Order: sequence, then structure tokens, then C-alpha cells
Amino acid sequence: MKKTLAAALAALLAAAALSGCGRKVPPAAPATLAVASDLHYVGEAIEDGGELFTRVVEEGDGRQLDYIRPITDAFLAGVAEDKPDALILTGDLTFNGEKASHQELAAKLNKVVEAGVPVYVLPGNHDVNNYAAATYLGSEQAATDFVTPEEFEEIYKNCGFSAADSRDNASLSYMVKLNAGVWLFMLDTQPYYLHEPGFPYCVGGVVQDGTWTWLEKQLKKCAAAGAVPLVALHQNLAVHNERFTTGYRIYDNDRLGELLAQYGGQLVFSGHLHPQHIALWQGEEGQQVWDVASESLAVWPYLSGRVTVRPDGAGRASYDYEAKPTDVTAWAAATGQTDPVFADFSAFGREQFAQNSTSRGADKFVEALGEEDAAAFRRVMGEANVLYFSGALTREAADELTASPDWAAVTRAGEQGVDTARYLSTLVNEAQGDHCHLHIDPAA
Repeated sequence: MKKTLAAALAALLAAAALSGCGRKVPPAAPATLAVASDLHYVGEAIEDGGELFTRVVEEGDGRQLDYIRPITDAFLAGVAEDKPDALILTGDLTFNGEKASHQELAAKLNKVVEAGVPVYVLPGNHDVNNYAAATYLGSEQAATDFVTPEEFEEIYKNCGFSAADSRDNASLSYMVKLNAGVWLFMLDTQPYYLHEPGFPYCVGGVVQDGTWTWLEKQLKKCAAAGAVPLVALHQNLAVHNERFTTGYRIYDNDRLGELLAQYGGQLVFSGHLHPQHIALWQGEEGQQVWDVASESLAVWPYLSGRVTVRPDGAGRASYDYEAKPTDVTAWAAATGQTDPVFADFSAFGREQFAQNSTSRGADKFVEALGEEDAAAFRRVMGEANVLYFSGALTREAADELTASPDWAAVTRAGEQGVDTARYLSTLVNEAQGDHCHLHIDPAA
């Protein structure tokens, strides 16, 4: 009997060494990671491609939700082929938190895990307790099941939660040691406990009181181990656009930035905004943490990031980041897709994004500006959005936009108080360099 109990205990200990807090952590080494955000995945049971859902897409914010399943499949196929050390998804996994969409996406992510690439997810503001969850079948929109925090964890148990080296009791936050030199903190910043039927989801993000305690405790352990912390969250740490701060930059961002900088944090990954954009958080005492906000994978050119982290064993690291487009056309050819749009899906997606990202409020443009100026305004707005969301709105590109004949319509619209004209002015005034590449030196 004693031998049987001893054998059972040994088996349990061996199993614990392979998973969760008791798993064997690889030695310190460079880590190569894939990072994406804001898939807004729509499951097959949610829409039927009919008139209602088509209108949702065309009158939305430019997300290519009518093709989000093949975009996602192409992206995940590329990840499985590249075999990075991990795939990180920083929230808004689904359109509006539909349970069926979560389940379908999780099944796809499980296949990536089975292919040898660990997947780590966290919820975005659309994903949990979302009372806006609905189906779009035929001409009818109908409420459908959303997921609770407990259901989210169960659905994505193979995508981070079961492999966590530390779990936060106050939220869905967790930490995973990618190796002895790189610790990944998946920081849940969603106040989904506030959601109710008249307030379907919050836009802004917060860190819970208990989560602050957990985070600092784990960061201290990370620093003591000579490892570097890599942090992922949904809302932004830094300001990426002066017009989009409230609801986008996380509440108490300075507290988070100071805490990360104190324990060697140099880089965070976020999303939420949807454009590909890199910004620097700076503290009052000169601390610096870079914030890479990934473009929504649902938006042309369907960018995701690849980052290589090279820890030095003394709590610092160098980082090299590059955003890359998803090649849907190559995936379609390899999988025998017959839809003719896949022949040059990038060109199709670019045109659709330029059109759909300017369609909201188009009637008001005509009313305020007249047909000729409204057409010019939408052309320049479409081009500005294409450049900005793809991380390519450089100073030179912005100067070309403002020098174009169509920009005169933007100027006149601004004089008439059209708010979207102020948005375009902000984009060109803040235009800087390349937002698809970043190098951080350990001495920075």
C-alpha cells in the first residue's frame, strides 16, 4: 500500500513538473515571439453573410469582419509554420464576446498549441460579460450567449491559464516564465464586473487593487532572478494619439509605468486603438517604457509583430521588433480557396478599408461640405487611414497628404467645425517615423 501511494505521489510530482507552477523552466535564452491584437473574430454561427451583417461591416470602423475567418486562418497558419517560442494575443479576441465565437477561435488556437507553439491570451474590453453579444442572421439581429470570466478561462485553458507559473486572484492576469531570463506578464485590465444590459461593455481599462499587489510581488521575483519582464495588456500604457486618451490609455498609467521601470521593464504590448503605433511612456524621473500597440488583425494589411528578446542575465535585454503583414493570398493558394478576391487579397482589403473606414457619417459630410468637397474629404481620409493604421504615416507621407489638392477640403471642413477634420489634422501633425520597427538596447 505504501509503495502504491509513493508511486502515485511521484507521478503527481512528475506531472506538476511539466505544467503550471511546477513545470521545468527552460534556461535563459533569446526568445522569439509573435504578437497580435484585436482579432474581433466572428464565428460561423454568428453571421450568414447576409444584408444585415454586410451593413454592419460597411458602416463600421473599417474592420474586415466579413473575411475575418480566412484572415485568422492565414495568420495562424503562418505562426504554426514560423514556430516562434510563443504567440501572444492582447485582447478583443471576438467581435462582441459571443460565446460561439470564443469557442470557435479557441479550437483554432488549440491546433497552434498542438503544433508546438504555446499561445497566451488575455481578454479585451469586448470579450467578457458583453451584453452586446448578438447574431446577425438574415435581416434579424438577436441577443446570444456571452462568456463570464470563469467561462473565458475555461475556454482558453490551453492558451496560458493552465501553463501559468503564477495566477492573480483578483483578475484573469497571469505570469509565465518563457525561460529563466524572460518572464511574460499577461495583465487583465478589464472592468467587466461593471457591465450590464444598458452598459454592455467598458472601453477603458484599470488594474484591480489585488492585481497591483500580485504584479509587484511577481516583478520583484523576476528582478531577483535576473530575468526581464515582458508585459502584455489590452489598453495602452502610453499616449498614442492626443485625441484618443480617455478610454484608450489605461487609468493610472503612470503608476504602471513607474512600477515596470523600477523592475527592469522596457517594453509592453497593447492594442485597443487598432492602428499600428509605437509610443514611449516617460516618467517624471526620466524612466522610459516603450509601448507597441499592435494593429487590429481585422484591418488591412493584417499586421502582427515578431519580437526577439535577448536577456543579458542581469535583468536587462535587447529587443528587436518588426510588424509584418499576413499573406492571405498565399494561404488561399495553399489551401485551395476559390473566392476570386483571394487572387490579390491585399489590394482588395486596402480598397475595402479605405472605403469602409470613411463611410460612417458620410451623409453628414455631404450635408456639411457639399458633394464635391465631401468626395475629396473622403478620398484624403481614406488614404490617411490606410497610412496611419498600417504604421506608415511618416513625416514625408503626411506632407504629401497635406500638399494634395484634396487637402483643401479638409481645411474648409475644419473651418466649419467638422470634427473628423480635426482627427485628420491630428494625424498629420503627429506623424513621425516608422511604426513597424523598434530596437531597444539594454543600456537605453
